[in-house]
Amino acid sequence: MKKTIIASAIAAVVAAPAAFADVSISGNVNMELQDKDATTGWGNSTNTDLVFKASEDLGNGMKAGMKYHLFNDDGGNSVADTTVNLSGDFGSINAGRQETMNMAYFHGFAAGDAAHDMTLEDSNGQQARGNAVIYTSPSMNGLTVAVGAVVGGGVIADGSTDSSETDNIDTTDFMAKYSNGPLTVAVGQTTQKGSIADAEITNIAASYKMGDLKVAVLNRDVENGREASDSSSNTSTSGTNELTTVSLTYTMGANTIYAGVTDSDDAQDGDTVVTLKHAMSKRTSVYVGFKDDDSAGDTNTLVGIKHSF
Repeated sequence: MKKTIIASAIAAVVAAPAAFADVSISGNVNMELQDKDATTGWGNSTNTDLVFKASEDLGNGMKAGMKYHLFNDDGGNSVADTTVNLSGDFGSINAGRQETMNMAYFHGFAAGDAAHDMTLEDSNGQQARGNAVIYTSPSMNGLTVAVGAVVGGGVIADGSTDSSETDNIDTTDFMAKYSNGPLTVAVGQTTQKGSIADAEITNIAASYKMGDLKVAVLNRDVENGREASDSSSNTSTSGTNELTTVSLTYTMGANTIYAGVTDSDDAQDGDTVVTLKHAMSKRTSVYVGFKDDDSAGDTNTLVGIKHSF
């Protein structure tokens, strides 16, 4: 009897990892020191990402899963995305608190450098995270289409919140992406409800990889739909902007060089970022970065280290 109990206990311990085979934990921690001409001395920041994922095979080619992604930075900001998903031959449905496709996908074309606190991302036309449902089609000869909607939340066109905004759907999202070998082309449009007017963000992006060299281009057009003659307090037109970012990324063994420049209607016009990253291992890298803020006449120098797990 005792032998049977012991054998059963050993079998349970050995089998236990199999029960958790569909659960994963990953993330990264990076620490950066940055010096700006406009300020005195060096500043530092430590940023973390922690991701929990789980999935279950439902049979008949269908899977269910979840993702919990926690972001934390030195500024005291702690943000979590929590989503559940269902996928199969029909594509995938992702539901829960998450970014719009404008933020999650297209902003990445302007944030390809190695640094966390140094970027060419545009501050205009951004959306806060919200409770959204996003459907993504299966690939059709390289073409993928996605549509999404953010439900409730009272987020208005200038990014602030408005309790008087009562629309059930605050934001609608659309994206079409075509990938064929080294070439990727994507277009997308995000419409965000506002108490005074709607904001409309149109993205066109493309990337092409030639061996160790990658070229990426992003064009973003933000229209906030407000008239300057509007007599209400919510008449800011600062959200209206067109921006084009071009970047080059070149990898030489363990070293990666990134260079990007932005042409914009707003204060980001002429901004340039250059970073050099050295991979010490598959999980640990060190990097240096330089940013020239053309309109502000400010230059930033940054050094950092990042470890992923």
